[in-house]
Amino acid sequence: MKGIKWPVFFSGIAAVTAQTLMIREGIVLFGGYELISGILLCFWLVWAGMGSFVFSKLKSRLSNKTTYSILLIMLSIFMVFSITFIRFALEIFSLPFGEVISLDKIILISLVSLAPTCLVFGALFPAASRLIEPEKVYFYEGIGSFCGGIAVSFILIQILPTYGILLLVVCLLFTCAFIITDKKKLLIIPVALLLIFFKINDIEKFFRSAQMPGQELVGLRESKYGMIAVTRTGAQVNFYVNGVYDFSYPDLYSSEEAVHYPLLLHGKPESVLLVGGGVGSCIKQILKHHPRQLTYIELDPLLIHMGEFYTGESFDDLENVSVVFGDARFYIKKTKKKYDVVIINLPDPVNAQVNRLYTTDFFAEAKRILNKQGILSIRINAPPDIISPLFGQFLSTIAKSLNTSFEHTLVLPAAKTTFLASNYEIALANVVNILKERSAERNLALQYVNEYYFDYNLTAEKMNYLEERVEASCGVLNTDLKPVCYYFTMILWGGVLSENVRAMFIKWFNINPLFFLLLFFPALLFFRRRSIIYLSVFTIGASEISAEVILIILFQIYYGYVYGWIGAIIAFYMLGLALGTLFYMRSMFFRRSTTKILSNVEFIMAFYFVVILLVSILKIPGTTLLISFLIFFGGFMGGLHFPLSIALLKRRNAGSVYSVDLLGSSLGALITAVVFIPILGIVFTLFLFFVFNVVVGIGLRIFSSK
Repeated sequence: MKGIKWPVFFSGIAAVTAQTLMIREGIVLFGGYELISGILLCFWLVWAGMGSFVFSKLKSRLSNKTTYSILLIMLSIFMVFSITFIRFALEIFSLPFGEVISLDKIILISLVSLAPTCLVFGALFPAASRLIEPEKVYFYEGIGSFCGGIAVSFILIQILPTYGILLLVVCLLFTCAFIITDKKKLLIIPVALLLIFFKINDIEKFFRSAQMPGQELVGLRESKYGMIAVTRTGAQVNFYVNGVYDFSYPDLYSSEEAVHYPLLLHGKPESVLLVGGGVGSCIKQILKHHPRQLTYIELDPLLIHMGEFYTGESFDDLENVSVVFGDARFYIKKTKKKYDVVIINLPDPVNAQVNRLYTTDFFAEAKRILNKQGILSIRINAPPDIISPLFGQFLSTIAKSLNTSFEHTLVLPAAKTTFLASNYEIALANVVNILKERSAERNLALQYVNEYYFDYNLTAEKMNYLEERVEASCGVLNTDLKPVCYYFTMILWGGVLSENVRAMFIKWFNINPLFFLLLFFPALLFFRRRSIIYLSVFTIGASEISAEVILIILFQIYYGYVYGWIGAIIAFYMLGLALGTLFYMRSMFFRRSTTKILSNVEFIMAFYFVVILLVSILKIPGTTLLISFLIFFGGFMGGLHFPLSIALLKRRNAGSVYSVDLLGSSLGALITAVVFIPILGIVFTLFLFFVFNVVVGIGLRIFSSK
């Protein structure tokens, strides 16, 4: 039926739009934690698979066209519900705003918010397959998803708030539903809904305020780098970026503590590099030391503009201060300037965007731009008095990572634990005297970080205790490709489902990674059986979505931010799915589908993981473009594999094949995001999926030789 192609195409646009908005909302709600994309993708696919499976078993008295149009209307309503539920989730579950949410709450919120929308999405595929061939449904949905992802990422997000984009999609789906059923008189409904655009900014602010209980939301802006929210508490304004607390103004205590340790311990800090926190009072505090050059790096220009507006402070009148807009790591890697002090004043490494400035790879880059007597300063939230073994391991991880590039690392207690790395030793016993003497010499007149502060916070007992806990703990290296700080985030701040599961995560972290290869032994039970084809569908589903999660993290590591690119990344993946399906439909090579061809697809997928592994290790120039292509290629192989499997298992089983595909994708996304990357790292995760595809490919080849 020709009339159904456009609605299927537009359903693809709706799918990628909803997925993009849900992931962006999840990143904001769950503290900028990119691995949440894997968790959301998991439950998206679980519910979609369930919807596809249940609908394929149902028999309706309504015509196929009417059923499909009803599903489109239901989809438009449930999309609004899903986004709104996320906005009200903190109030519903009595959760504090601005704190890391525990994994059990993340799972619960994701399950409830996604359920209605994704069940309908899943039902749309078998419903459309009753009107046109399943392969064509797969193709038109994929093309629609690609177009929607590009439109959302590069056009709609730039000009409309979330609810404005939702309103457009709702009107589009209503229009398709009424045209399919020839009820054109009802088109007045989507036209009337468009009138809501006159109040869309007020609606957006109202629902965003619901996400910040107990806060007075005074400012809200969104850029390609993230969502910036400004709240007011009494006379103080607080800035949040993607749901993560950034800084407050005025907050003299935090500003003084953030910068004066490294500046005082350096004999003469003439050139200073500040990363983060400059919109507060940190720059003014640094200028008290009269540096000849101060460079401040800020990723998002919008944060500067909002900071100037809400704090009344401006950088225009400050001498010897240069503001650089862009990615700090890229600047540090490329600059030829040298600095006496580099201050990293950022939130804890709870996500890939921040973690990439706490890795061994970054510390090596930072060392290059430091002068011979230079100091690198970073700070971590930790209990000042009693440090648990796990916190000790976390702090030891930071220290050991620093020690791969620097000869000496000094750890000082305060509201935040401060790490000062250099290539010369500062005796712990002399620290307080140096701080006091230089503070007096430079006539700083600090209100908080003064001699009384030093006497209270930097007692010999406190400093020796902290040093002993860090040295005695068994830390591991935090690298770009093994971001173990994700693991500590889940265990220390996010909690886990229960104490038993927490204990299990701790044990997993300490076992030999080769143990995880045992997960693939059950695959041998499928050898020589027709069910090996279903296992292949499961494997490819798990592989392609896991590769997407890994590539999103790699994109973040190399590019610096992923928030504004989520839609485009999903779009490239969906374009690959569509073109893979089209290639199958147009190629004579697949007219006689065999399990041998399916096994070759498995072997190609195994090689695909080898390529990703090489890209991640070698850091080839133009990596961001290469990652986009790899995301496309993963989708292409999935789009090719799906119709191949349907041809082997017969079209009547299309709904079941689709469900198995989504089940594999969901489990792959969840395990990769929650277990493999935090515990095993990216390299070993890629190796595991290489092995998985090789094993299943061999199983298919054995079955085909029967």
